[in-house]
Amino acid sequence: MTDTIDETHPAHPFKELAQTMGSTPVAPAHGIAAIALSMAMKYHDISTVKDGALYQQYKLEGKNLLPLHLDMVFETAIKIEEHLLGSSERIAKLIVDAIVADENKPDETPAAKK
Repeated sequence: MTDTIDETHPAHPFKELAQTMGSTPVAPAHGIAAIALSMAMKYHDISTVKDGALYQQYKLEGKNLLPLHLDMVFETAIKIEEHLLGSSERIAKLIVDAIVADENKPDETPAAKK
């Protein structure tokens, strides 16, 4: 990563890390965990009421807003991480099932009919 990364570039939050990390490889499991935590933080950020007037209106309407704790964010990240880690297994199962179904399918080529 270079110093030419602007604020709109996806790698902008990691700009400071580039100087210390260099080209250090990241294990796929660590990358998936980082993605899951980032998604969980974004999910809880989206569902948080930041406007004080809106919060007061919610209270007047009787809507209960639960306080957000750090463990809630990590629980969400764990669920997302489990889904992401399991996705490769699900994809592999679909591919194997498709191959097996293709092998069990009778050969209908003109040469096979003779």
